[in-house]
Amino acid sequence: MNLLILQDQLRVGGTERQSLFLARFFLDRGHTVRLLVFSPGGELADEPARLGIPFDCLQRRARGLPLWAPGLMRAVAESGAAVVLCMGRTANCYAGFVQRRFPDKAVIGTLRTGKVLFPLHHWSMGIVRGVLANSNWWARRMSDRGVPPDRVHVVHNSVLLQRDEAEAAAARAEARAEHGVPADACLFLNVATFRRGKRHMDLLRIMRDARVVHPALPWRLWLVGDGPERRRCQRWAAENGLGTRVRFFGFSSDPLPFYSAADVAVSTSLEDSLPNFLIEAQTMGLPVVAFDCRGAVECCDPGASGFIHPPGDFTGFRDECLRLARDPAARRRAGEAAVPFARRRFAPAPQAEAIEAFLQGHAESAAGGPADGPRNFPSKRS
Repeated sequence: MNLLILQDQLRVGGTERQSLFLARFFLDRGHTVRLLVFSPGGELADEPARLGIPFDCLQRRARGLPLWAPGLMRAVAESGAAVVLCMGRTANCYAGFVQRRFPDKAVIGTLRTGKVLFPLHHWSMGIVRGVLANSNWWARRMSDRGVPPDRVHVVHNSVLLQRDEAEAAAARAEARAEHGVPADACLFLNVATFRRGKRHMDLLRIMRDARVVHPALPWRLWLVGDGPERRRCQRWAAENGLGTRVRFFGFSSDPLPFYSAADVAVSTSLEDSLPNFLIEAQTMGLPVVAFDCRGAVECCDPGASGFIHPPGDFTGFRDECLRLARDPAARRRAGEAAVPFARRRFAPAPQAEAIEAFLQGHAESAAGGPADGPRNFPSKRS
């Protein structure tokens, strides 16, 4: 199979990491693969070279124009690819145009975001030959929008973190000692880009209320990530007396020490389709507390490895955190349930093999001739 993967930019998000993982996996399986990004730069910009992935960029220097794709159609033609896999929101906005320009190719769109779809992204899903979704939530959503169920194929994210028990224990002791986390303190962790949809302010308000309700209970909250909302959150935490409870660590290319040190993963995000953070946390033995947004409930075994609350249920979320902070045995039981669940549900090889079979099937179908005419569905925002 000759495969071209389109990706917006190699930022630090889960979609970018999944693109790199799939490219390397398919190369190892003997396929011809090329990764094509629209805009240069990003925290993962050096990864293709490190991983030995053939790589091109449409924009020769960063111009702050993420939707600009100069020479895209020429690059697709020159790649000789039978399958074009579109990853990222911008790439999916172009997916329909690529499919119409190259009807003999199998262009595959993806639904991985928890954000509102761009109109062009939504339109493209009705044009491409097939759609890969990373959650059943998206499959149901597309069915509600009139997309035939057989056009949307669900494959969950691959978990790309691996836990070594001895290394995790050593990293836990070192990190907690370095940052002065008491032995009896429950350490809550959130790893996410600081933008409004991630709702860091909601999380801070919940934890402030937790301190008010139970001021003597020892807990800490670590926030790992960067973004436009970080400074506002830092100011709010300081103004509301959380300076000794909450630490902001900024972006980290290696979140393993933070996972190792933590006891519970928490997420108030309302924009993730299938949060990689929650999947990774469970692989590292952390139970999760999250709002029931998009595919969040698919990330865990509800009531066993994760505790999911309706969006906006701040009291329920707070009380769940307090319960886990008070009960180390409950945390341990949930963490022990999390590891086998995450490793079984999100094992990398089976997920990648499922995607490989889906793409190969469409490659063979494309070899038989152009796709049928446009399969537009109602233009409603998702």
